[in-house]
Amino acid sequence: MRKFSSIAVCVLTVGVGAACANQADRTAIGVDSEPIVGESPTASRDGSTPDRSVPATEPAPDVATTAPITTLDVPDVAVTDAPTSVEEPVSTSGAEAEPGAASLGDPYVGDFGNGGYDVQSYDLTLDWDPVAERLDGVARIVSTATQDLAAFNLELTGFEVSLVQVDGQDAVVTRDEDELTIAPSVAIEDRTEFTTVVEYSGTPQDNEFVAGDVGRPSGWHTEDGYAYVAGEPLAASTFHPANDHPSDKASFTYRITAPSDLTVAANGTLQDTEVVGGLTTWTFVQPAPQATYLTTILIGDFTVTDGGTSAGGTPVRNVIDTDLVEPLGQVFDDQPAMIDAFEELFGPYPFDVYGSAVVEDSFGGALETQTLSIYGADILQFGDAQAVIAHELAHQWFGNNVTVDRWEDIWLNEGFATYGEALWDEASDPDFAYDRWIRGLLLAGSSLERHVQDPGPGDLFGPQVYLRGAFTLHALRVEVGDDVFFDILTTWSQRFGGGNATTADFEALAEELSGDDLDDFFDDWLRTEALPPELDGVALDV
Repeated sequence: MRKFSSIAVCVLTVGVGAACANQADRTAIGVDSEPIVGESPTASRDGSTPDRSVPATEPAPDVATTAPITTLDVPDVAVTDAPTSVEEPVSTSGAEAEPGAASLGDPYVGDFGNGGYDVQSYDLTLDWDPVAERLDGVARIVSTATQDLAAFNLELTGFEVSLVQVDGQDAVVTRDEDELTIAPSVAIEDRTEFTTVVEYSGTPQDNEFVAGDVGRPSGWHTEDGYAYVAGEPLAASTFHPANDHPSDKASFTYRITAPSDLTVAANGTLQDTEVVGGLTTWTFVQPAPQATYLTTILIGDFTVTDGGTSAGGTPVRNVIDTDLVEPLGQVFDDQPAMIDAFEELFGPYPFDVYGSAVVEDSFGGALETQTLSIYGADILQFGDAQAVIAHELAHQWFGNNVTVDRWEDIWLNEGFATYGEALWDEASDPDFAYDRWIRGLLLAGSSLERHVQDPGPGDLFGPQVYLRGAFTLHALRVEVGDDVFFDILTTWSQRFGGGNATTADFEALAEELSGDDLDDFFDDWLRTEALPPELDGVALDV
């Protein structure tokens, strides 16, 4: 995620993209290895329960449609609106089953995230009516119990829930704001796979939970003529039930029905389109494990463009608001070359496809949604758009492939992606020099004398997470040398790819591959407010 607010001016004046630490969400959209087809113009993831915010609606204007949206024909189900005690049944194994944790106790996201199970896959069937601004959804969630499970929680913001079943049997459901507590008719044994089906409908709502200094709600956004999903640290639970925490990654299938005059895109690759009457159903599949905040959907007047193919064979597809195709011009043309450069440094690109999406909305930056990074129209105003594009692409390795287990380690996402900006400049600009890069970031105008690891909920997206995080990586490179440093980065992606990792994991890997004791090094850079005196010969006491 890359945000631009007061720091954005330093990009314009200094010409260093990474200096803009206040970054906005970027989202990766999945597009097939074959060109996207359909009725569109084409030109190429157990603890205490902290406080949480209460979601609110965000109204949006009507959008024209050519045919009515079908509604789900499901029986009514009673959902209690207040928390009640859940009877703890005995599992078939004879052990006493208990409810899974209703919170992971991650202070950065309130009580979002749940325990007792591990989601394997989300299969989402979504019908979108842009005139009524109504979403009818069926979520089929395959999970594995991590304990004998009497009940478990899912997050869902808004919507009326009409049916909840576990393994084909009706479940008892209670609701407390964003939390659904689901008690199956028979307790689920530890290590048993089970399937939860939730049918729901209503007007999607932004989640008012605002972390750090992002400044805007997360999740589903309905705008004039289009809708899209973008949000960090929360997004998915604004349009489908989820274990909305990065520690529980899963594969995704999206079946999205909308009027045929609209284009639909989502994470992963496009597998199929089916036209019935005036409606088209688009099916996207994201087989690689994906954190819930990295989900995205776009529905509206978008043009799908062919962005070329990397030397390693990764197809690039872009999804651009049709009115912005011409103004954006060739701004995304270097993405295949960026993939090639990063593969040399980080190892193979971890997914089947890449691309960028641009919506007409302006949200001050971009978000690294998996396989399809999402940008606002204000990308045209960024001082160095290529730095932002490189940042979002680097996230596909660092944040998406290897994902934080808890939000306190966000520097593993943002520090790495910010350093990715510099690595792209180093690879593509023969005049690039690290002394100028360091000085440029120091002139960003924000204090870096703050903790990088565990910066605090109010500082989740603080500049030190981005800039001092990047400094930490460059300092490590200077400390251990290029060969060992890039061995650390490629091994990080290979060893932890598809899963989650922590700062302790990274420190252990760096010590393993370098053979050095780096405790003091990481304490100085990550967990001490004062900056070290210098970096690569540049004094840091500016």
